[in-house]
Amino acid sequence: MISSVFIDRPRLAIVIAIVTTLAGLLALSRIPIAQLPDIVPPQVQVTANYPGASAAVLEATVAQPLEAQIVGVDKMLYMKSSSGADGTYTLTVSFELGTDPNIDTVNVNNRVQTALAQLPPEVQAQGLTVQKKSSSILQFVLLYGDDSKFDPLFITNYAVINVLDELSRTPGVGQASLFGRLNYSMRIWFDVSRLTSLGLSPSDVVRAVQAQNIQAAVGRIGARPVPADQQFQMNVQTQGRLTTPDEFGNIVIRASANGSVLRVRDVARVEMGAQNDDSDSRLNGSPAVGIGIYLAPGANAIETANGVEATLNKVGARFPEGLKVRAVYDSTLFVTDTIREVIKTLLEAFVLVAIVVFLFLGNVRATIVPVIAVPVSLVGAFAVMLALGYSANTVSLLALVLAIGIVVDDAIVVVENVERVMEEEPDLPVADATKKAMEQVTAPIIAITLVLLSVFVPVGFIPGISGALFRQFAVTISAAMVISAINALTLSPALCGVFLRHSGARRGILGRIGRGIDHVRDGYSLIVHRLLRFSAVSLVLVAFFGLGIFGVVRLTPTGFLPEEDQGVFFVNVQLPDGASVNRTTEVVKQVENLIKTMPQVQDTISIVGYSLLDSYSASNNAFLVAKMRPFEDRTKTADSVQASIAQLFSAAQQIRTAIVFPFNLPPVIGLSTSGGFEFQLENLEGADPASMASVVQGLLAAANRDPRLARVFSTYTANAPSLNLDIDREKAQSLGLNVNDVFTTLQATLGGFFINNFNLFGRTWQVNLQGEAENRRDNSAFWNIYIRNAQGTMVPLQSIAVLRTVTGPQVLTRYNNYRSVTINGGPAPGVASGTAIAAMAEVAAKTLPPGYSYEWTGTAFQEQRAAGQTGIILGLALLFAFLFLVALYESWIIPVPVLLSVVVGVLGAVAGVMIANWTSMRRLAWSS
Repeated sequence: MISSVFIDRPRLAIVIAIVTTLAGLLALSRIPIAQLPDIVPPQVQVTANYPGASAAVLEATVAQPLEAQIVGVDKMLYMKSSSGADGTYTLTVSFELGTDPNIDTVNVNNRVQTALAQLPPEVQAQGLTVQKKSSSILQFVLLYGDDSKFDPLFITNYAVINVLDELSRTPGVGQASLFGRLNYSMRIWFDVSRLTSLGLSPSDVVRAVQAQNIQAAVGRIGARPVPADQQFQMNVQTQGRLTTPDEFGNIVIRASANGSVLRVRDVARVEMGAQNDDSDSRLNGSPAVGIGIYLAPGANAIETANGVEATLNKVGARFPEGLKVRAVYDSTLFVTDTIREVIKTLLEAFVLVAIVVFLFLGNVRATIVPVIAVPVSLVGAFAVMLALGYSANTVSLLALVLAIGIVVDDAIVVVENVERVMEEEPDLPVADATKKAMEQVTAPIIAITLVLLSVFVPVGFIPGISGALFRQFAVTISAAMVISAINALTLSPALCGVFLRHSGARRGILGRIGRGIDHVRDGYSLIVHRLLRFSAVSLVLVAFFGLGIFGVVRLTPTGFLPEEDQGVFFVNVQLPDGASVNRTTEVVKQVENLIKTMPQVQDTISIVGYSLLDSYSASNNAFLVAKMRPFEDRTKTADSVQASIAQLFSAAQQIRTAIVFPFNLPPVIGLSTSGGFEFQLENLEGADPASMASVVQGLLAAANRDPRLARVFSTYTANAPSLNLDIDREKAQSLGLNVNDVFTTLQATLGGFFINNFNLFGRTWQVNLQGEAENRRDNSAFWNIYIRNAQGTMVPLQSIAVLRTVTGPQVLTRYNNYRSVTINGGPAPGVASGTAIAAMAEVAAKTLPPGYSYEWTGTAFQEQRAAGQTGIILGLALLFAFLFLVALYESWIIPVPVLLSVVVGVLGAVAGVMIANWTSMRRLAWSS
């Protein structure tokens, strides 16, 4: 018998336990710490820029060719893109959980290269970016100045040059990106009237800059082959790319035979400005520059946050006086608080188990055995978790809390049986009594472990995100059980042989407790003995409990993951279409003032000119991040995130000029943009945006009438005003105009034209050409534009074009290569997410006309995918448990009553969930 070896050699058992503990402690110091397991599907992002293009042009020329090639890439779950009126295109492709993000990126890039030739030259010149996306936000870092000495342009580019690279190199950081695109750019602002009077067009300026701002590789002198007496070899250098506004201003556009020259500065104003000035960042109402820091897959959030803090301290020491940096939002604070509470629960459970064991065993020496054995099992489990690439998170730590009650049984079985043998045979030495006891319990310990493993191991084979959650739970508890079984066969008998002694009957308080426990045991045995005469009643009760499970499950709301107070919430602000950034900023100031009246909010970050829900830049959109005070300062229910969202939503109704919509973070950041569900309405037949808008409004109206749904909305509009220029192409040709020249002149004047690059501060920046602000202020600007024809004559745009106002969407969304609209919503109070999803599906089935369909995305997609797996999990667990019990008892009948007891346990579990949900809903209702 294996236990005899360790009873005779207790130090060997202790060494094994110490090695196991050390391995667990080493793993504990290196294991990643996270709120939840890594259940966000890998994502690859494709971005492109088409300056001056509308959303419709961007969708037709960039989105459609790219997505036609990318759709169906290997292991793809879904893909979603947005084509914005600001000329930016973003496509995010989500892949199956467990795929290699690097391989996914290569696969997407191969598809992009296939479609590259179909894209406009302007898009190719700007370049396409294909990179794996880090969707787990770690921190929002804000740079700001104490006074007005530092403007956003300086702060942004100081961050680009001195801060961003340092943050990106910090271990654990997947991506560090700026909010806004105020990157330095050599801006050439030309005067349209001046160019026209000189018989020039913007393309003349473009050609001049391209010809004279060029990196020259001149060559070498003295390089072989040369005569044998050559003594020197040197490189030849000359000025290539220009670097200052003065140098660009001196570029010659035209030179005459008499020696006169026309330079860029004669027709344009040159300055070092911003590449794009459509967005603005604020911290607590003051100008600031925001940096989003995203966690790399598998990184330790706590260590990464500490590393980011160290990096900021290092670069902060080099900051000019008055420039400051602060991590305003830090997701690890919520993770730390959550993990701290779970560890507290873990310690409390361990102490309670130790007390209960002491009361039941009534012997300090006997209590020492499980008190030593249990920590070895729990700590050793971390080594298994690290080896399998898992993290220490709420799921795995709660599994360890449950494991305490399981692993302590192994040690108790050994101790109790040894004490029984010593009590029945007082003359038997402790070592011999331990050996005899182990002969009796070794097989049951192995059998119990196998039966328990048969329950948890099948869970590890469940696919998808729900499988990943269950898998970490199952692996953690299984590892603890296996180590506990090894301890029960090695460490526990060795400790029994060392610590236990023959003793008499228990006296005093412990004696009375022991006699009370025996009395309860005997009473229970008597009741069971009498109930055996009415065994049919037991079967009736089991059937009643089974029906109770069915009834309680129907009454209990279903959901994937509950929303939580993560210490922060977002606010989306949307003004009427066509509103300028200045108007949006004024509304944001009003929202900031409302948030300032909420004492539970500590800081407010505002990003003007960007829509978080639609992931695109728009002058009439903004989003705010409201950072709550620490949890210990928010003990009241009214100070929770959910109550704060309701408070701000009510207060914001006074703002009549915009829609202000506060919302909670999703349960898993990276799965969705907001809490609740994301519904993708798909246009299968290519209907125009106006038709889609009417369908959306009808669907929203029907959904908001459903009592199971709340706050169902969409940011989609098809009535954003824009100007349409109808060009008479035949007339243009008859006047000697090339249509491409017309488009180039319009783009350069109104939208900006990327010429080439220049180098400064060790970086590469863009050179951009655009008309002065006065030349593009209103509709009259069109009629000041002239295009040079083939004969060199300046032809007014007015002679070949007619201007009219049209409406259309500011952003076009595509989902799985269909034009789509994103609809956000959530369950009504007291309704679970699963019920809300079913309700939305019912409304869609009744409301949508032919030619339209829908799909779920984000959290809702995963919840739908995970639906129905709970029954499979329970069925497999019961099946394997039954088979192992059959093997243990050598009977097909004995396991049946054992498994029937599970019915009572399941009823208690689902009833507990229902009661907890009811009490939480009541508490939230009272707070509001």
